[in-house]
Amino acid sequence: MSLRIAICCARRLFRDALSTCLSTSGEFTVVGHVSEASELLELCELSRPDVAVFDVGASPGLPEGLEELRLLRALSPETALMLAYDELAPEEFTRANRCGVDAFVPCSHGLEALLTMLRQTQPTEAREELSSLDRDILALVAAGHPVLRIAQLLGVSKGTVENRKRSIYHKLYVSGQNQAVAKASALGLLTAPAPPERVSAEGTMLVLLRGEAGLARDYVMPALVAQGVPFVVDTGEVPYQGPVVLALIDPSPAAWPTERSQMPMVLITSAPLSRCGVLDALDRGVSAVVDADRVPAEGLIASLTLAANGHVVLAVPQAHAVVGAAEALRGEAFRSLPDLTARESDILRSIACGRTVRQTARVLGIAEKTVENVQTRLFRKLGARNRTAALSVAGALGLLERLDEGGDRQR
Repeated sequence: MSLRIAICCARRLFRDALSTCLSTSGEFTVVGHVSEASELLELCELSRPDVAVFDVGASPGLPEGLEELRLLRALSPETALMLAYDELAPEEFTRANRCGVDAFVPCSHGLEALLTMLRQTQPTEAREELSSLDRDILALVAAGHPVLRIAQLLGVSKGTVENRKRSIYHKLYVSGQNQAVAKASALGLLTAPAPPERVSAEGTMLVLLRGEAGLARDYVMPALVAQGVPFVVDTGEVPYQGPVVLALIDPSPAAWPTERSQMPMVLITSAPLSRCGVLDALDRGVSAVVDADRVPAEGLIASLTLAANGHVVLAVPQAHAVVGAAEALRGEAFRSLPDLTARESDILRSIACGRTVRQTARVLGIAEKTVENVQTRLFRKLGARNRTAALSVAGALGLLERLDEGGDRQR
């Protein structure tokens, strides 16, 4: 059973990076990540994590929110409290200890120190209030899917989805869909539904090789033979009923599928790819990029297996290239996203509060028709189809946080 972790950190980039790192390690499950201690209390009440990691950052002295950990200790005594810090004075250690902190991890020791401390914590019996199905339904609701489509995507009945939605509202102490999405987003509970399993006992993974003969192919074939993985050289037909992985070996332009392949694709190269090459491969649907000169045979098989199960596999330099591009695109998105007017910001804030059009009109003292017109412009700017999707997009772009700070309001 994996260790279930809640994260509280005011530094958004660090919080997102830590959450991603822990989630992808296979040893831990991040139940949510928040920025405020008050939100951590609510998150722990909903998810009952094994460990709550509280980052006090580089601020001088301990934040006032640390006192709320004392309440968390009383409400959830089975949750271990771990404090990550840059610098603390002796009296601050004493104060944190009195608040119920179980372990202290200096940030200067790096992520490995935190992982070591977490591995020493034994998971308690799972008491998660929100089930995996609840989380999948929340994620699809946030994406703007109707009940019938959610039922089709998850392979359950429409009635099951409706019943689970009502249960989710009760667990989150909200009265409607928009409020549920807003609260789940604030508590870091929105995650993408798990990809379907592609490799199972029903069939052995088959590797379909495509590419010119050469050094890379000479490296791939012996590795597959040594590991007992069946493969065929692409002839245009795949007479096989089990899962198939398409391995593109130094592909020419003509070797790439003309349409986005339905099977997972792995790109194997005899020379390192540039940043543009990595991004182009991912854009074409590649799930893993393998450098034949650097990855041993065991690593190749592991990459193929992970790709077959829906994972993306990149070496550290390639991952850095993708992250750098993502940050650049994210920055560009913030720059290119039209500024919200004061009224549009009011409408978005009202949607996040779960108010209806009529309630919004009453609170803002304007006509319902005005609310609808402004809301339509807001949807157009965010590229959203409805209120729920607009809320999800705004949350992903950090607009909700900026609204709380007043950053998007035009004076």
